[in-house]
Amino acid sequence: MQGIILIGMPASGKSTIGRVLAGQLNRPFVDGDDVIVESEGMGLQTLLDQHGYLALREAEERALMAKEFHGVVLATGGSVVYSDRLVRHLRRFGPLVYLALSLHEVRGRLNNFATRGIACAPGASLEEIYAEREALYVRHADLVVAAGGQSEAELAESIKQALRDGGYHDALLPGNPLTGSPH
Repeated sequence: MQGIILIGMPASGKSTIGRVLAGQLNRPFVDGDDVIVESEGMGLQTLLDQHGYLALREAEERALMAKEFHGVVLATGGSVVYSDRLVRHLRRFGPLVYLALSLHEVRGRLNNFATRGIACAPGASLEEIYAEREALYVRHADLVVAAGGQSEAELAESIKQALRDGGYHDALLPGNPLTGSPH
């Protein structure tokens, strides 16, 4: 069974909508940031502060490459798109769905930029990060869903409709309601 891999900027709602979508489809939800924290034994901001942004990106690649994501809804960190190798790995488990937000919307939602654990060069502005990543998200996405101006329920429905329209019907099959795991 295919999974659903959510990509996008920090604060685009990947974790929040991922949980909603997983619940609606009776699928396990996996937060990629939690996978990194578990693998590295420290929080993202601590890893960033102690070892730098490139080490955080490497830790993300290492942690996610070590896992399989069959039949889950995965909310990735915002920097997964820097690694072509990691993107290829994730695509094995299902379509990459880009939750697209405007820079204005990201800025309005991201009130903890300095402490969020964002893998970016020291001194990089949100505008620079957005411009750099936006191109990567679009390049790597199998589907793009406008994430702004919708309730959680509306956004979940928009994602499901995009999956149907894109021919990813297997990604919409529910998990096993008796075990909570994929079929």
